[in-house]
Amino acid sequence: MRELVDRGIPIEERHFELVRQGSRSLQRRKIRTRPRELGAAVVAALCLAGCGSGAPHGAAPQPPRLERALASALASESDEIAQALDAGDACRASSLARVLQAHTIAAINAQRVAGPFQEPLAAAVTDLSTRIRCVPPTVEPRGHGKKKDKGKNNHGGND
Repeated sequence: MRELVDRGIPIEERHFELVRQGSRSLQRRKIRTRPRELGAAVVAALCLAGCGSGAPHGAAPQPPRLERALASALASESDEIAQALDAGDACRASSLARVLQAHTIAAINAQRVAGPFQEPLAAAVTDLSTRIRCVPPTVEPRGHGKKKDKGKNNHGGND
């Protein structure tokens, strides 16, 4: 193996050797890895497998959570929307829903919302925002009320 390294053979070719097959042809055959190299690979794999886990064995992983301050802020915005809808002010509710949607997207982009909550939260807020329809109240334009008929069916003249 050392001879292969010394000759400048690429790493991927070092695990093969040429073996004479019959009298004229050569064939590549895989070389068995040394036990020391195999042991080092196993130790490295075990070390990497143990990284990042400070929890005791058998302990259930903590469920994802939402920051208390963020949850409280989003809930209060939702309550304002509900109050506006209860008061019959759909335009204000629609405006508040768009603000809630913007705040939710900003929180998701800032990674303040745990991964499992991101899609359901965004979908619920978007659904709420699209369901609220702002229909402005109809106001009669001024000056178009009842008028005296001028000219049409006017009986006050030359009958």
